[in-house]
Amino acid sequence: MLANEIKETLLTKNIESNVQNSVITLNNIDDYKKASVLINAINPNLELNRKDSSILISYKPHYKNSLISEVAAESINNVQRRLDKLGTKEVSVQKQGQNKILVQVPGVEDTKQIKSLLGKTAKLAFHLANTNIAKVQDIDHETTVMLKDSLGNSYPIFRKTEIGGDSLVNASVRFGHLGKPTVHFKFDSIASKRFAKITKENVGKPFAIVLDNTVLTVPTIREPILNGEGEISGNFTEKQASELAILLKSGALPAPLKIIEEKNIGPSLGEESIKAGEMAATISIIAVALFIIITYGKLGVLASVALFSNVVLILSILTLLEATLTLPGIAGIALTVGMAVDANVLIFERIREEIKSGKRVERAIEEGFKNAIKTILDSNITTLIAAGIMFIIGSGAIRGFSVTLSIGILCSMFSAITVTKLLIELCMNPKELVLC
Repeated sequence: MLANEIKETLLTKNIESNVQNSVITLNNIDDYKKASVLINAINPNLELNRKDSSILISYKPHYKNSLISEVAAESINNVQRRLDKLGTKEVSVQKQGQNKILVQVPGVEDTKQIKSLLGKTAKLAFHLANTNIAKVQDIDHETTVMLKDSLGNSYPIFRKTEIGGDSLVNASVRFGHLGKPTVHFKFDSIASKRFAKITKENVGKPFAIVLDNTVLTVPTIREPILNGEGEISGNFTEKQASELAILLKSGALPAPLKIIEEKNIGPSLGEESIKAGEMAATISIIAVALFIIITYGKLGVLASVALFSNVVLILSILTLLEATLTLPGIAGIALTVGMAVDANVLIFERIREEIKSGKRVERAIEEGFKNAIKTILDSNITTLIAAGIMFIIGSGAIRGFSVTLSIGILCSMFSAITVTKLLIELCMNPKELVLC
């Protein structure tokens, strides 16, 4: 914190002071000029105003405005990660004015969980507990602070943060003893070394895990932890543990968010667009199926069955991901349907070539699939690369489209290669195979 940095800097020059938020009270008013120089050296964007023996600190207007813009941008990214990490829920997060954010989440009627996720800054910190406190009156408030857990129990915690939550690289829900949910976390390489050093030097001492100034748990360090991994346990439900893992993975908000307005809007405004999108996707499936049936006869019928199974498989996977199917998602499915037939066309053309070369039909089918697979993989992998780049660089609807497209490509390869071949082997007599 800036206040702590200022106080420590002043003490190095033997300037005694009391620092509270944006007010610095000097014990000796003669130290004003010297203190002003030191404070400006810490951050030249600070504006100092003298009032009696105190120095009032504020940020310069231009720096304050740029700081607010940075905080807003970081908050937007953080909120997007919390609510829609994969981009399949089509969450829209936009800046409004200087210090407001508009969040739109389609397909949600109960907003309690969303407000719960947005209402927490999720500032995680690891502190050593002060075991030398016999009475509350003995606490040195310069080094120690009393923090409570969710049950109201108080703990004397050293103010110094040993490791910050920004050092986490992963957090996930696991089930510990008696099936109780816990949150497993892992530090990055630098914090892992720091964690190993702390646990090695403090075996037998309590180590507090604090979230937003609330103590989650105070486990005792039983042995050095050298792998940079740990576990947060408590009286969590599975939902609470999952929510905590999401918060920790998405990172801390740079500033608390306050919900100033909430609206629930029905689907009537976008209902016509969604119906039009569904109609377009349905027409594209039927048109593609008719084309391949007319072109390849009985094989085309089997390819159409595989095509429908492809669509069902895509929708099933999106359901498992709890994706909200809006226009970008429907567009991804429609595009995938058009691309799915490419694989069947390649396979059937290879079969036709093998038959023309004089090979038996059974052998022609086997060689046709075998020779077409390399081309199918090449063409689809390049599309997957493009979808991957969209997912990494894009956000919101773009990420949702890339996820739908990627799932569609993988499903279409499976249906074209595996399902179509299986149907041909089960349903067709090779002697009846005709490819004009």
